[in-house]
Amino acid sequence: MRFVAKRKREGQQSGFTLLETAIAMVVMMVGGLGIAAVFAYAIKNNNGSRDRAIAIAVAQQEIERLRAVPFNDAALNATPIIVAPVTVSNGGRNFTMRTTILNTSPSLKTIQIRVTPLGNSDTWASRTVLITTERAAFTLGPFTGGP
Repeated sequence: MRFVAKRKREGQQSGFTLLETAIAMVVMMVGGLGIAAVFAYAIKNNNGSRDRAIAIAVAQQEIERLRAVPFNDAALNATPIIVAPVTVSNGGRNFTMRTTILNTSPSLKTIQIRVTPLGNSDTWASRTVLITTERAAFTLGPFTGGP
């Protein structure tokens, strides 16, 4: 059996038909819309993550500020004290910060900082960040050394 290649007639062109081109465009459009949806989802989650990261940084800054204050300073006097919420702006975002100081014992204080992002519609991104620390007074123990 012998295969004979058919010759194309003079003037006949080969290429894609209009139907093939339309189907290819629809397939590419569906893929492009899927990629656009993924980008929109990523942008939304990146904004929420940024709010949470800044909220953690704001809480950490406040904890560091309170750690620098001497133990007997009036700023740390508490029985317990809940400071009224303060609106803080950082990184172009607004947050509500609430500080709670509790005298656990005469030589120990528990400090809680709650920071809540404002203006974010995502429930997971607008949850409160809580940082808790304890401050202890410097006291000598029963053994002070020496005879």
